Amino acid sequence: MQPRCRKPASLKANGEYAKSCESCRIRRAKSCKRRRAALVAEGGCRRCAYRQRLEGDFLCRRCRDDRDAERAQKRQDAIDAAAIDEFAAKPDKAHRASNLDMGVSIWNARPPREPSAGYWAPLPDPVPKQEREWEQSLWDTGRRLR
Repeated sequence: MQPRCRKPASLKANGEYAKSCESCRIRRAKSCKRRRAALVAEGGCRRCAYRQRLEGDFLCRRCRDDRDAERAQKRQDAIDAAAIDEFAAKPDKAHRASNLDMGVSIWNARPPREPSAGYWAPLPDPVPKQEREWEQSLWDTGRRLR
């Protein structure tokens, strides 16, 4: 517990009561800032000021790992928020509509339409059917069809 003067304790930014008055808190904060600045000037980490920095870096190993973990968590939170927003933007439906709702299934569906010869050759046949003698058999008189 911090020794305090006889003045009433001040309120902190979050609304709690501090352990000392406003002027003592300011004085103590300035002292902490000076001490941290001195430690950083001597090669301490810029984040915590107590441990030595890594070679060619301004953070110590522990602070670098902490910052990487915080960034990864922030990134994951952003991904989760995007997924939640995407889900919330969809209309409320009990299920996704499909062909089965209209009574169409693979067992009762019509076969797909196939193009006829008229699609491929829309012009009339150049040789009339009566003149196609090669289609008729020489021995078939057609008597069985009567």
